[in-house]
Amino acid sequence: MAGYKVKLCGTTNCADRDLAVNAGADWFGVVVETDFSPRSLSIEAARPLFVEPPIPAVALVFEMPELRLCELIETLSPDAVQFLSLEDTEFLRRIKSIYPDIQLWQSVHLPPAGSDVSLSEVLSTVQDYLTAGVDLLLFDTAATVDGKKKFGGTGITADWDVIRQALDKIRGTVPVLLAGGINPDNAVAGLEAVLPDGLDLCSGVEAHPGKRNPVKVDALMNAVRNYEINRR
Repeated sequence: MAGYKVKLCGTTNCADRDLAVNAGADWFGVVVETDFSPRSLSIEAARPLFVEPPIPAVALVFEMPELRLCELIETLSPDAVQFLSLEDTEFLRRIKSIYPDIQLWQSVHLPPAGSDVSLSEVLSTVQDYLTAGVDLLLFDTAATVDGKKKFGGTGITADWDVIRQALDKIRGTVPVLLAGGINPDNAVAGLEAVLPDGLDLCSGVEAHPGKRNPVKVDALMNAVRNYEINRR
């Protein structure tokens, strides 16, 4: 799609990858060796998803050791690696120097909406990653779900007003995706409130964790497309 970009994340099988492609998504994401995610795959289990992918493939990791990350990149050849953990900026620079053709995406997690958030701290974190040379930023939610702390895939929104204020300060530097609790019913509201470059969804278009619901995927993509048409 030409306007807002959409990434469908938490892909666990080729059928769901192809569903994302056919619906018009711009990327699909695969969570790799991340303990808190029910959608996590090992590098070997993820390999079929990265074989000649029809749209760009993103591998999501959390606190993955450097040697293992290098093994992931060399085995899967993803178009991008998305860091769910707040990575050391020197580490990111080093990975970028080793693999200059791989995009590095950084997630910035906020607590659920209604929590106290320091805009200055968010901006400081964002600026550090921009200086380190990340290619894309995602604003997502970190929350405790069923007794387990999760960084993304929570189905919970963060404070969109804080994200909008942060994005207004960095707009035009790198693409920014809005994630965290996005679904077909609130996707347009998220676009209007934050004005991101696109959306990143996981649980909001699933039948259950790790399996997409094609009806929800179609509803999401139709909502975004119709919003684009109405804004012209």
